[in-house]
Amino acid sequence: MDISERVINNKLEGHCCSESIMKMSLEDMGWDEEDRKALVKSMGAFCSGLHEELTCGALCAAKAVLFLAEEERDNAKDVSGPELMAWFKERFGTWTCADILEGDVSRKQTLCPSLIADTYIKLRDMLEDIGAV
Repeated sequence: MDISERVINNKLEGHCCSESIMKMSLEDMGWDEEDRKALVKSMGAFCSGLHEELTCGALCAAKAVLFLAEEERDNAKDVSGPELMAWFKERFGTWTCADILEGDVSRKQTLCPSLIADTYIKLRDMLEDIGAV
């Protein structure tokens, strides 16, 4: 299944941006379903930019995944986080949900699936670089 299909399936299962990023990443990192469940659920706090259109939930979840991956390697120093933040801002022009959506929440339906996929692809590359997947 390709990334776009995974994003759509996650949406159909009721997962938001942050939950989707966490779910796909933990699956790829080999975490079993029981261990993934609580972490994916906790990412619900970051949906739609903390439910306030603040920092994008996909970005928050991607940073959390990087931290988890680095911590597993006894390197919890957030070495990859700044690279992710710079990439995201360059790619989307901002970190905030409100600015990405340009004040129109209806854009979530068309814009967010590709944002999730793009963020996940970047995250996946970074996880490969540190040997986490």
